[in-house]
Amino acid sequence: MEYTRNSDLTYYERYQLRTNCGSYALRLNEWYQLNRRFKDKMEEDVDEWVYREGRLGVTNEELTNIYSEVLLECLLEDFEGELEICDGAPPTSDNVELIAFNTFCSYDSDYMEADSDFHFKVFRGGTWKEKCGCGKVRECDEFFWGMYTGKPVYLYHKIGG
Repeated sequence: MEYTRNSDLTYYERYQLRTNCGSYALRLNEWYQLNRRFKDKMEEDVDEWVYREGRLGVTNEELTNIYSEVLLECLLEDFEGELEICDGAPPTSDNVELIAFNTFCSYDSDYMEADSDFHFKVFRGGTWKEKCGCGKVRECDEFFWGMYTGKPVYLYHKIGG
């Protein structure tokens, strides 16, 4: 999918319902469709995949790790040359931002329900920030991930020449 790059950071407040955490962290005007990319790669909707694999006995931790790996592969393909996995140290260049990415998957065998999600945070202007779904941009804690149980992955994002 083609995305429109954005340098107007007020856009995410004006068009709050059109953008998600990926849009904000990656500076896109559109909702970042990462689960659509999962389906393209795996040929199965993520919740169908979690349900099937969970019923086969794959643990939630294993599901989360696989989900994260597939999404990271898609992310690096979508932003080839712009993203680089790193150790999480703040960048030394004004043309690079630090992004944190995390996931979760869960299969509840009692209720036979599957759930999954991904989330981005970005270190912008000296502060960690996030945008949850179509919510407002807000400051956040780098280390608090709530329901996201995977291991956070840090990426440098080149934002300008």
